[in-house]
Amino acid sequence: MKKSPVVFWIAIFFVGFILADLFLWFAISSKIVDTETARETYLSYYPEFLQNGRVLTVISILMLTFSGYIFLNTSKKNENKKTGLILGLLSTLLLMLKIYTITRR
Repeated sequence: MKKSPVVFWIAIFFVGFILADLFLWFAISSKIVDTETARETYLSYYPEFLQNGRVLTVISILMLTFSGYIFLNTSKKNENKKTGLILGLLSTLLLMLKIYTITRR
């Protein structure tokens, strides 16, 4: 069964969203020294129903798992082989970072 290019672009969007989320955290935590204040400021950027660090991390893990699966399957084909491999590795590294952060809480 051939995967739609739309699924590939959705996976790219997911990785971009996770990277933007990480850059937001880095930007906030570099300006605010107190961790609790930084966490509250970071969560204030999200809608009220998503203002929970664990929920955001679980959503990120699910998005990265989906993206990694799509990218690594793409890397097995001749089309976009290098791109799929690089994005699959990036997804895997980000996934490991997110799993590490959820186990530290």
